[in-house]
Amino acid sequence: MALALWASAAPTLVYPAYAAEWHLTTAVTTTVFAAYPVALIGTLLLLGGFAETVGSRNAILAGLGFLGLGALTFLLAPNLALLLTGRALMGVGVGLSLGPATSVIASAGRDDVRERTGAITAGASSVGIITALLVGGATVQFGPSPLHSAYGVLLAGIVVAVLAVWFLPRALPRSLPGRARTTAGRWRPRRLAVPERRLPFLAGTFGVSAAYALGAIFLGVGAQFARDTVRSDDAFVNGAVLAISAAAIGVVALLAGRLRATTALRLGALAAVAGQALMVTAGATHSMPFLVLYSLVGGAGYSLLFSGGVTLVTQSAPAEHRAATTSSAYLVAYLVQAVVALGVGALGTAVDLQTALVAGSATVVALTLAALLTVRSRASAPGAAPALPTSQATTSHDNLMKASSSR
Repeated sequence: MALALWASAAPTLVYPAYAAEWHLTTAVTTTVFAAYPVALIGTLLLLGGFAETVGSRNAILAGLGFLGLGALTFLLAPNLALLLTGRALMGVGVGLSLGPATSVIASAGRDDVRERTGAITAGASSVGIITALLVGGATVQFGPSPLHSAYGVLLAGIVVAVLAVWFLPRALPRSLPGRARTTAGRWRPRRLAVPERRLPFLAGTFGVSAAYALGAIFLGVGAQFARDTVRSDDAFVNGAVLAISAAAIGVVALLAGRLRATTALRLGALAAVAGQALMVTAGATHSMPFLVLYSLVGGAGYSLLFSGGVTLVTQSAPAEHRAATTSSAYLVAYLVQAVVALGVGALGTAVDLQTALVAGSATVVALTLAALLTVRSRASAPGAAPALPTSQATTSHDNLMKASSSR
């Protein structure tokens, strides 16, 4: 989980260096960013059920292999074409591994782990983003090769992760029903997995999509925004300021696991809207203090939207389909991220970055409203179960599925 976000954020502090060295526009650098979610979407469409066939461990290892190839391509890239190739390889890697990694956390044997899936994944995301921003800022400002050094560190992190994942169980979980186990080894492309419990799945997907739209703005143009609009030329300082947002993600994630998933979603919507208002204000006033405030509030919003959204998605599906269902939610979220990144880049080049950020912020607001309206519809639906705390929702749903299967 951490490496998925590290890979996504690895070029964030390098984009301004690419733009300066290779004379690239904002539209071009955001296209490089968008190559990642576009490749990821294709992977999820073709291989969304891959983990159900080969097992989560093997799917994660395959994903890490593609992440390693992507990092190596960036490390050696002399031109724009290889940047696009590297980002696409990373998208394939995350597409193969992200859903299975979330499923492994949700299916962990210990109740205290399984019950806090959203909070744990958000915390891991925080670690990955912080690492990417601090390493990227330090290597751009002080490293021997500003365009390449960050990816050497990422590659080393991938090697460490491969060694850790190697010790995950090799076999499919025994808890899977017989039909799911007998289909192993006979993979074929499948339709997206959408559970029967549509409303929690939709609400969670809107929440994760809103968080990823924030990520498109934050990771796609955050460093360029800090340099050109807030007018800070120190890449390490910019990375540290942006890393405050990732730290807020981690801290809030520790608290989000104790909240109801729907409550986390509502609080996340408020924080996300406030954060985007602070970012627009920072650009209008060229104010670093407002950028710091944006990092804190926006990070909290991302964490709450993501935590609440992932928890709702994982509790909407039975255990044997959880990886595929989670992958479906991620597919929608990454599609949103690609569209937002390309739109912000195009507007930033055609008009200016400040106008582009206003448009991107409006998209975030629309997605949070969709999540809130869906949550409200779920709560008012006839026969709807009462909203459970995040610490109880996953276990309660798993127990219900076990009881149904035994009957």
